[in-house]
Amino acid sequence: MQLPPPRPYPAAARLGLGDLRWWPGLALPGLDRRADVTVWLPPGYDEDTARYPVIYLHDGATLYDPAACVAGSTWRAHEALAAAAAAGLPAVAVGVPCSADGRHLEYTPFPHPALGGGRGDRYVSFLADHLKPAVDAALRTRAEARHTVVAGSSLGGVISLHAWSTRNDVFGAAGCLSPAFWWSPEQLPPVAAALAAGQLGGRVYVDVGGREDPQDPPTQRAYVTDTEALVSELRRAGVPVRYLYDSTAEHHETAWAERFPAALRWLLSG
Repeated sequence: MQLPPPRPYPAAARLGLGDLRWWPGLALPGLDRRADVTVWLPPGYDEDTARYPVIYLHDGATLYDPAACVAGSTWRAHEALAAAAAAGLPAVAVGVPCSADGRHLEYTPFPHPALGGGRGDRYVSFLADHLKPAVDAALRTRAEARHTVVAGSSLGGVISLHAWSTRNDVFGAAGCLSPAFWWSPEQLPPVAAALAAGQLGGRVYVDVGGREDPQDPPTQRAYVTDTEALVSELRRAGVPVRYLYDSTAEHHETAWAERFPAALRWLLSG
């Protein structure tokens, strides 16, 4: 996979999105689809020769532009990235939109008995073996795992943990905002075993809201319980972890937009 220089994002100046660029209609190897992949560059990128850490973000259409976001609200990720850069933590951010009809397939490592899924390894392979090498070749990045972050919310949090735990050679940090581990509970025991064996390094950010745990059959969503179980395993293994419980937060982009700035700064500070 080779990437041409990214083009300026059409609405970036009008919406005040900073130096947002994109690769429209990019073919995604191994996923049998195309997507408009965005890349946010820190201030001064074109004027200096520095190399930057990279954060890979799932659900890329929800990050910046309300017109591209079907959720009705974005993460305002450009604001968080600009604030991090101003605080001395500049980074490149690559946003990959989810599949229009297969998000649950790509973002879950194991299938749910009623809802399906389970092709997460294919998506992680796309990120680690195709997209990341191409981004590293096209942009001035710090390619080492300790400078590479993967992050997302809900099922995006699930696949972020899976990417970090199975490709720790590539992703040195993971951001798991409101992870929906109820979909793939089989994921957590292998992670716990790898942690206990000292096989995983880096750092992990995890958060959850107090109003996103309805426990409604047949899915039995158990956001808080599963998230805190993961945090306990990370702490037991001595992996740096930041955990935030927001008692009033719901399972929605508005909550993730509020929490993302602090999550980003912590993930980039390692």
